[in-house]
Amino acid sequence: MGLELRRGRDGVRLPYWYGRYTDENGKVHVVGLSVAVVGTEPPTLRDKGDTEFEVSRALAEDKLKDHQLSSRLKGQAQHLTSRLIAAKTGRAVEYVKLADLPAKWRAIGRESKPTDARLKWCDTIFGRFAEAVPCKYLHEVTPEQVAAYIETLRATLSRSTVTGTVQLLKSAFARLLPLGTSNPFMGGITRRGMDAGCDVVHRKPLTAPELSVLFETARSDPFLYPLTVCAALTGMRIGDVCQLTWQSVDLRDDVIAVRTSKTGRGVEIPIFKPLREVFETAVAEREQDAVYVWPAAARMYKENRQGVTYRGKVLFARAFASKAPAVPDVTPLPERVDLAAALPQLLKAVEGRYDGKKRDRILDTVTRYANGQSYRQIEVETGRHRGQTSEDLRDAGTAAGLNLRHGALVATKRDIKTLIGETRQKRRKGKGRLAASILGWHSLRGTWATLALSAGIPVETVKLVTGHSTVNTILKFYYNPQREHLRAVLDDKLPGILTGREDQVKIKHTSTRSALSDADPVAQVADQLKNMSKSDRVRLAKMLEEM
Repeated sequence: MGLELRRGRDGVRLPYWYGRYTDENGKVHVVGLSVAVVGTEPPTLRDKGDTEFEVSRALAEDKLKDHQLSSRLKGQAQHLTSRLIAAKTGRAVEYVKLADLPAKWRAIGRESKPTDARLKWCDTIFGRFAEAVPCKYLHEVTPEQVAAYIETLRATLSRSTVTGTVQLLKSAFARLLPLGTSNPFMGGITRRGMDAGCDVVHRKPLTAPELSVLFETARSDPFLYPLTVCAALTGMRIGDVCQLTWQSVDLRDDVIAVRTSKTGRGVEIPIFKPLREVFETAVAEREQDAVYVWPAAARMYKENRQGVTYRGKVLFARAFASKAPAVPDVTPLPERVDLAAALPQLLKAVEGRYDGKKRDRILDTVTRYANGQSYRQIEVETGRHRGQTSEDLRDAGTAAGLNLRHGALVATKRDIKTLIGETRQKRRKGKGRLAASILGWHSLRGTWATLALSAGIPVETVKLVTGHSTVNTILKFYYNPQREHLRAVLDDKLPGILTGREDQVKIKHTSTRSALSDADPVAQVADQLKNMSKSDRVRLAKMLEEM
């Protein structure tokens, strides 16, 4: 059973492919596939023809499989439903293949177009799922296969990544499955609770003194400082900060009125003095017809969003990573200027460790970087992705015992990558590579919410400023007070008997006279005079004489 080339009564080959298959009842069917036969026909179908012929053969094979699938579905409820839908709508029900998920997902109508990076991520998720599940069509995927796939994801990925993957696949299946077909991603029971599985890592909110340290660290950088102040004083996401427009800033009424890019909710945020100073600096530097408050940040966020994230990580690492002493008697290799002097040593180490195309590529990358080319320049001139350049430099550094990217000896362990590592936290015990950042741009959003709630601001007011749709989101993901926050709040609110603060009236073991003094103001003053020094009593007497 399979493809056939048929001839007419005159012996001339018919122009279209035919297919032969057997149904579930054992009956043989021969169907026209409406696929034209092109190219040079081989002597027999066991042999291969030219490229055009083989392409038409592949198309015909796919069409024959579709006929076989339709035959198996006939009489089933799913097929009857499909026929009913086709009769009502005038359109045949489409059975989407897993391999076609990326293209079908891109073709779905949307109110706003996703970014290219988002679509590439979707393509990757769909491709991995198609490779992992032994099915051809979406409606063939079973809930058991979905459950097994999700468990494999949980074993290697963070909870948020798994959640995003499952949500994307669930949404795609819901939109592309034939009407009446159950979604295999529906009905699963998810783990609830912010600490379920002990793999949720919350970003650490900063205290007021820590914010001061961060501001001082960023102050010397004209790119980072205004972004840091704005993010900390408004609770806005870093994307909204970078893309803040002058239209949203009202310096006359001291308010920012924006619509958040993630939720689309409108928020109004008051402008306090430190932020106003930042805005006034931006006004002085504003170019004519400028749309964005910080044009360089807006441009970088659109072109290289990861670059903005990375610079935030570096800022927090420099401000808060532990300052471990460098290894004694080790002189760090300066960056880029002296790298050219070390080039012969590097080239020799690479040649002694690698060979073939990899050796040639690493030698070329190291030479270009030593001559002052950036990652982007190397990518433009060679076509190699910046990730490949980073890997080549790391391999060269490993061979020579140097950290080429940041200009510090590996033995010191104080390069910026190590500092950033100190601001990350493991997700699960025993899985060191599953680490999440606890300090970064989004920490400032949590800092704003935590400080506001700790100061007694109603959560509903905080919700209005942050633009969240529910109070539960703030309490679950953003309000994460640390020991310092709790200590400051409790010390301010609790009575002195619990905190031991000396500025509050101490409760003593008193006699009946002391108990009576609680009701007599004069007796209360007399009771307090017992704890005064002689000098204070003299000062008090003089003050009473002058009254």
